Amino acid sequence: MNLLSFLPIAAIALVIWCGRRIPLSGWRKRAAILARAAAVAALCATLLGGSRVRTAEVPRRLVYLVDGSASIDPAQRAWFARRIASLERLRPPQMERAVAVFGADTRLAVPVSREPLDQPEAVARALDRAAVTRTATNLETALLSIPSLLGSAESSAGRTAAILLSDGRETTGSAAGVLAAVRRLGITLFPVPPPASGKAAAAWDQLAVPPVVQKGSPIPLRLVVFNSGARPKAAQVTVSLQGVALKRQRLSIRPGWQVFTLTVPAVGRGTMALAVRLEVPEDALSEERRAYTEVEGPPRVLFVSDRAAGPPALGGALRRRDMELSIAKMTELPEDASPLLDYDAVLLFGVPKSSLSAGQGAALQRYIEGFGGGLILVGLGGDLAHELATASPLDGLLPVRFEPKGLQESKRRVCMILLIDRSASMLGPRIAATKRAAVTLVNQLSPEDLVGILAFDTQPYVLAEVQPAGQASRALVEKLVKLRSSGGTDVYPALTAASNRLNLTGASLKHIILLSDGNTPFPRQAYEALVKSFKLEHITVSTIGIGSAFINTEYLEWLARSTGGTYYQLNTLDDLPRLVARDTEDALGRLPFTEGLFRPTKTPESDWFADATDWPSLRGYLTATAKPEARVDLTVNGGGGDEPLLARWTVGRGRVAAFASDADTRWSPDWIRWRGFDGVWAQVVRWTMRPRLTEELFVRIEENGDVPQLVVEGAMHDPVGTLVAAEGGLEIPVSLAQTGTWRWQASLEQIPSGWYQLSLEANPVDGRAGPPAPDGAAAEPSDPRAVIFAKRWVQLGTPPASQELAGQPPLEPLLRGLARATAGVYDAPDAALLPPTTNATVREPLMSWWLSLVILLLLIDVALRGPSMLQ
Repeated sequence: MNLLSFLPIAAIALVIWCGRRIPLSGWRKRAAILARAAAVAALCATLLGGSRVRTAEVPRRLVYLVDGSASIDPAQRAWFARRIASLERLRPPQMERAVAVFGADTRLAVPVSREPLDQPEAVARALDRAAVTRTATNLETALLSIPSLLGSAESSAGRTAAILLSDGRETTGSAAGVLAAVRRLGITLFPVPPPASGKAAAAWDQLAVPPVVQKGSPIPLRLVVFNSGARPKAAQVTVSLQGVALKRQRLSIRPGWQVFTLTVPAVGRGTMALAVRLEVPEDALSEERRAYTEVEGPPRVLFVSDRAAGPPALGGALRRRDMELSIAKMTELPEDASPLLDYDAVLLFGVPKSSLSAGQGAALQRYIEGFGGGLILVGLGGDLAHELATASPLDGLLPVRFEPKGLQESKRRVCMILLIDRSASMLGPRIAATKRAAVTLVNQLSPEDLVGILAFDTQPYVLAEVQPAGQASRALVEKLVKLRSSGGTDVYPALTAASNRLNLTGASLKHIILLSDGNTPFPRQAYEALVKSFKLEHITVSTIGIGSAFINTEYLEWLARSTGGTYYQLNTLDDLPRLVARDTEDALGRLPFTEGLFRPTKTPESDWFADATDWPSLRGYLTATAKPEARVDLTVNGGGGDEPLLARWTVGRGRVAAFASDADTRWSPDWIRWRGFDGVWAQVVRWTMRPRLTEELFVRIEENGDVPQLVVEGAMHDPVGTLVAAEGGLEIPVSLAQTGTWRWQASLEQIPSGWYQLSLEANPVDGRAGPPAPDGAAAEPSDPRAVIFAKRWVQLGTPPASQELAGQPPLEPLLRGLARATAGVYDAPDAALLPPTTNATVREPLMSWWLSLVILLLLIDVALRGPSMLQ
């Protein structure tokens, strides 16, 4: 309870307390106290104010808003004065009127009065005395100043009529953007255009540009121009982009209306903001307007590859299928999803998934899940054994899990080389143990596997050249018997010799087992280059420390770890054959890929590749397992059952596909030469792409009713739109309500005139929108999580004039729109005078009622007390 509410209560309580001293008794005393308390309460109510609201018939008010800008010549100003005087003769006497003049600002020329202004000369003098800034026309300010001109801010529908005498060519502000406020103020507009006078001039009426064009195609610009003169006039149109003139064209404007069409090329992608200037030297007309269009090109794919030789055959195939490629390295992949929105899909070609940083993985995930982007993984790069053993942010996005499955026996191709240190540190039982280990290795391999044994000190010696294990076992024992220890140790030449032999075999599994104490020279740069070549050729090295008391475990561990092998610590010499056997078994089960000749098979569940019946062979693939939610379209059988070759699935709003081979010359040379190579890959990539609407989406502004309406038509569900102003970047969410089949509508009330970009997000009706699948593939089933993103430019209202130029015709669309939106009439000012009155809500103060009640109660108190008042 505030203080003002407490005071009346305290005053009444004080009156009742003092009333005990009144020299009366019985009912007269009680009535006197009650009368005094009621009088005090009424007096407090009088001081606190208050009013009552009622509906009454009141006179309407009239305002003449007169355009005083430089676009109105003296003859038109004189016509305004005569028109006001003629209307004043018709104005009902009970209507109040005021006269205001506006330009860049608004001034009151004649104050509110009922006195008629029926003399044109008096009106003209009043208009001239109102000194406004004539260099601009601000209709917005003029309309919003009407309540202050009349001295009242009360709003009552239809009570205020405003006769707008103007050509409607506003150069600043936006009258359309304040129409909602004008209606709330109860103002009805009656625009009256001035007649043409003076020199006949050319006028630029409209500029039209298509909302969307394809990259490389011409952008048609249509100019609607009116020449009110009797002869043609020379003109020039200049179209500029970011201050650079794209085109200049001379025109000849014939008398009357004329439509000119000129074209400029659609360069780049995205928004093209064009500045179009029309110059008519004879009329001193030089007006510039803005035009916006969205340039859409062929699908854009971010092709990520670490190859230095440029894009592979797959890149050429996609380009032949009208796709734009942007080549990037893995390190250039952004860590923010925003740059990825410029692309319809991202293709990772033979890159190590472990090189993807956490930020890059998060950006890819947001691009796919949140924005409906596409991702295609083609093969893997780097050390494949390391890639499979290392977790990556990419793992959760892929429809398959890459995992080593060992060699399939029917496609087995193994080559292992044993390097034996024969230096002086291997004397005695150590050299004997290495001989037993060599025999164990040969016996563990299948007869068709390749094996070689080299001994080394400071240089390598061939004990058994690379050959099938079945042939090596017969002569190996004799050569091992002759093996003697002597000399120093240098492992590097032996590793080089083994690498050269492994590369000549073309084996799937290339493995080296090194038996040494590791006390060797270590030229770091040479070793780093050697390890890099091992990774490229998929050669692994396992090391077993054996020798004298000192073993260089740091060197042996580094060599094994750098090449994807294993380091073994030898406890006793008897363990050596067992460790060799263990490493051989692990190597045979570690291989993350299978090589040979494999013919892909289309799965019965796949609805892709309807025209592909004869699939070319592959020479290798990465072993993987499809995740339960994935759809597998192609499989290969490496001898152990069908394994996924091409799998895909949906992740959030986006789509991901994974191909388990390389689509390159190593494993896919027959595919590259296959006539269906381009079509198959185009279908895979297009399936993953972010959906886009081109010709299927129609956006327009309808201004036929009281409020402009945004209309969107297209085959989609639940569209959500945002209008972004071209100037200032103001974002305005729009609420789209469905008004018909594939038709949505939103009110644009209170939005100023100008260019806006509509950013639209919606769910497609039948799957994801975009080009039809090539090769006759069936359409994808509806996916409610797929999202369409589209941008369209729309122009709301009429563009402001760039200069104040006399002799221009009235801007009739704007004036008619003002009348229509406020329930007025265009070019019929007499309608503003009828009816002279209207029903309005009025407030009446209650002070006179409360004071009368106070006096009456005090008289009752006096009457009740009678002669006792003198006591």
